[in-house]
Amino acid sequence: MVDEFKSTFMITELKVTSRKGYEGVLDATLVPRFGGRGIDEVDGVAAGELDLELSKRELSQSTRNNTQIVLRSVLRFAKVRGYIPRVPEGLPRLKPIGQCILEIPTDEEVDRILAAASASQRLAFGLMAYAGLRPNEVRGLRRRDVRLRWEGEAVAGGFVSVREGRSFGETHTPKTGQREVPVTPELGRLLAPVEAGAREELVAVTARGRPWGQSGLVQAFERVRDRVGLEGWSVYCLRHYAITSWLRAGVPVHVVQRMAGHKNLATTQRYVHHLKEDLEEAGRRMAGRRSGSG
Repeated sequence: MVDEFKSTFMITELKVTSRKGYEGVLDATLVPRFGGRGIDEVDGVAAGELDLELSKRELSQSTRNNTQIVLRSVLRFAKVRGYIPRVPEGLPRLKPIGQCILEIPTDEEVDRILAAASASQRLAFGLMAYAGLRPNEVRGLRRRDVRLRWEGEAVAGGFVSVREGRSFGETHTPKTGQREVPVTPELGRLLAPVEAGAREELVAVTARGRPWGQSGLVQAFERVRDRVGLEGWSVYCLRHYAITSWLRAGVPVHVVQRMAGHKNLATTQRYVHHLKEDLEEAGRRMAGRRSGSG
């Protein structure tokens, strides 16, 4: 039944990155654990015993949650296909996961990262830092998706159309569909040499002219990040920087949601909350300074 689940549900219902995650959980944990049992024997008790084992191995709550999420998907699939009459009761509850802290570098830190990057890296990083693209969207961006507006010999605006992403060698449509992102002056300078060329050519490629691999951008960013002394940042900090910059510039939240490709407004609101905390901290510092001077 797992093979049927992989060849139908996982292909039609999951994006490529989720599919790879599901495959990892199935192959590494669920099949070795339950492969010798019938699907009707995988009940709440069996799922609870698995969760206890993962806990004893000191795996993270997110890893345990992911395992249970995949197991529930398999059980729901089995019910729909008629292999079991109902989804078992008593499945372990998903563990509460604290909200991740947003990594948002300063203007100066982004400048340092871009200055230390090679030309090919700088273009890829700039698409994240100034257009808010995800790494898979950077890998999938083509020349036909870049429309620049020129004034004389300088780029004065334009748009980047985010139509698709590329993950594990497969092209897919972003879950929120196509979106448009304005080209800032900083990004315009990086994209200026890109407009000439075949429309279907990829915009961001390696120094050898090859497509970026699945982990290539992450590894390239980490090397540059460490070189400039910003250990600990993830490549997604560049996208966070872009989204925060739009909000700081006064772009309405619902417009930022569309530009960022957020499915839910609540995701965008996290950035608004972060900015409010910045303002509150600034207010406290100003009040403390005034009190001290008094």
